[in-house]
Amino acid sequence: MYNQMNEFASSDGLTLRYRAVGHGPVILTLHGFPDTYRTWDAMTADLEAAGFQVINLALRGYAPSDVASDANYSIDRLARDIADLLDHLERDKAVLIGHDWGASAVYAFAAMYPERVSKLVALAIPPLAVGPRGLLERWARPHNLYLGLGGFSDWWVRRNGFNEIKRLYSLWSPSWHVPTDHIETVLTALEPKSRSRAAIDYYRLGKAEPSDDLLTAPLSTPCLVIYGSDEPAVRRSAFAQAHGVMGKGSKVVMLPNVGHWPHLEAPQKCIAEVLTFLTK
Repeated sequence: MYNQMNEFASSDGLTLRYRAVGHGPVILTLHGFPDTYRTWDAMTADLEAAGFQVINLALRGYAPSDVASDANYSIDRLARDIADLLDHLERDKAVLIGHDWGASAVYAFAAMYPERVSKLVALAIPPLAVGPRGLLERWARPHNLYLGLGGFSDWWVRRNGFNEIKRLYSLWSPSWHVPTDHIETVLTALEPKSRSRAAIDYYRLGKAEPSDDLLTAPLSTPCLVIYGSDEPAVRRSAFAQAHGVMGKGSKVVMLPNVGHWPHLEAPQKCIAEVLTFLTK
């Protein structure tokens, strides 16, 4: 069951693939970078046991979904992929859970299609309405610049056996000893050149800009935002502003000694917060 993949066609003709586990109210999960849909393995098991059907989408460009020939990895395109998946599943609405790029995508979806989101869980990324920008963000997270240079960025990431990916894990989650099997899964997925280039192109083409008024507008959806104390100060400041741009019943949780992967670094605390939020 955990290895079986399903597929559907997005509205722009790309074949996207997902894993479906369990039965019950639908939860869609979206991963980030550098990661894969397998990042949700442990949380999926817990959510299935709690009576949910969990849909783990492999984002466009990430295996085993197809690579976009037009390199369209914009935030609004990712949001439309979620809408296409719900249509494929014949579901009017769902709970959305996203991490990193996946978190940005679910925020965008909630802005574009608020009537199709029952609740939203975002990990490690503040709402787009208060997302940090400017020099402090670039200083704290310079990858947003140097990963946006196309072919050069792809070469940089792939050099020395993907040493940059390993470095980013250590930088973004300094208190976490990354399991060997997790990093090996990530690097294996990025090994084909088309896959690493697709992941890198998110940084060249995917950002929501302040001019994207709809995407960066406050949300009406109840949201749970979970982040770690090891995030840089500029991002912690953004998380502190999140309450003002989310719907009634929202909550922001900071986990101590946790970095950019809360669901993997503190899985028991993270799933406890998620289940409490979803079932209250």
